[in-house]
Amino acid sequence: MQSINVTELKNHLSHYLEQVRQGHEIAIKERNRVIARIVPAVPLADYNEELLELAAQGKVKLPEEPLDEKSFKEMLNRKLPRVKARGKAARELLQRIMDEERGEY
Repeated sequence: MQSINVTELKNHLSHYLEQVRQGHEIAIKERNRVIARIVPAVPLADYNEELLELAAQGKVKLPEEPLDEKSFKEMLNRKLPRVKARGKAARELLQRIMDEERGEY
């Protein structure tokens, strides 16, 4: 793993991001102490351009590792939690959920 100083990273960010895209990990140092690591998120070839653009905008989050078929089926078949609210509390909860979905929170 390559380690670089924060200043070096700022001055040559696109170069180091290209290295990360190629699968390399980079340790970031500040005053000779490692403070962070940049690691490849997922193989980009597995996603189409539209999905990658949504991830870049922060609208979706890509998984860190691929989901196998068994885990995927379990996720689809799991029971969802039930909300126990009635009357005004239920309406307020539903309104809050709708506002969050619309981005009005």
